[in-house]
Formats: sequence, C-alpha cells, structure tokens
Amino acid sequence: MSSTPKNKSEPPGVVLLKVLMQYEGIKKVERFLEITSETDKGPKNHEWMSSITPYLSIVSHSSSPPHPNIVFRLNVQPIHSNGLGNLHGGCASTIFDACTTLPLHLISKPGFWQYTGVSRTLNVTYLRPIPVGTTVDIKCEVLQAGRTLCALRGEMRAVTEDGREGPLLAVCEHNKASTDPPAGKL
Repeated sequence: MSSTPKNKSEPPGVVLLKVLMQYEGIKKVERFLEITSETDKGPKNHEWMSSITPYLSIVSHSSSPPHPNIVFRLNVQPIHSNGLGNLHGGCASTIFDACTTLPLHLISKPGFWQYTGVSRTLNVTYLRPIPVGTTVDIKCEVLQAGRTLCALRGEMRAVTEDGREGPLLAVCEHNKASTDPPAGKL
C-alpha cells in the first residue's frame, strides 16, 4: 500500500487529509488507520500517534443520526503505560482526542468538517486504572456538529475475556472548532 505523498510545503496532517478526500464515511476512517499505521513504522516517520494507531481496530460503526458513532478496540501495550503499569493518562487523552475525532468522517463533506477541526476542549475523567494487557473498547460519538463547532463524547470500557462489555474505565467530552475553508475553496 502506498503511504501519504511527501510534500515539504505542507504539514503531514494536511497532506494526509487531502489523500483522504477521495474516501467517504467509514472507508475514510479505515484508510486513515491504514495510512497512519504504515507511515509511522520507521524512526524517521515517528509522530505522536505512531504508538497508538497500529493497535486500533474498528469494532462497529453507525452513520445514522442522531449520533453517528464508531467503536474502536485497543489492547493496552507497555509503550502506553505509566510507571505503575497502567495506561498513562496522557496516552488515554491522546487516544480519546484521535478516536472521538474520527466519527466526524462519517458526516463530513466539502466545507463541513472535512479537515476534522482543532480541539477547543478535551475533558477526560479517569474512573479506574487500566493495566497493560487490558483490551478496551472506545465508543465515540458525535453529539452535535454545526457549521463551526461540534461536541463529541467518548467512553472507554474494558472488554471481558468472553468479549462482553466490562466496566467503564474513562470518559471524555471533546469540543472542536472547524478549520475547513469554504466549500468553493477546497
């Protein structure tokens, strides 16, 4: 599979979003995970999400109103941990930041959340420690998306050995501001 084109004049995130424009809905999210997992493998390509996206998979999704959503699955790795062997709080915030943003691709169109915006607020509440080796599901949904602002929510739950939903571990409220140019200028 090809990776994102190298363009020295634009930040890598902008180049990636331009590559993703040819896809829609969940295909755009799947391609995002593929590309970021590919391009993040080498030390020269290392970026903030490189220790997370290779471990993310999509469990389910719905593009239907009123709350389009995606459920991701992640197995917590040692690289994600703090000194106590639990998921690091900053890593959990990064996971929520990325995962709660991705459902915007289910509703995006030219001039409407196509660039997925920038974070205004990201509030994470940690309810229980999440030890290395724990498998978690991250349910992320779009609560509201207007022309310039959106509200997103995420829940991180343990997955039991038999694959059932376990206890709630962390929750997130994420608000974003759109950075899309007007549709005619894309």
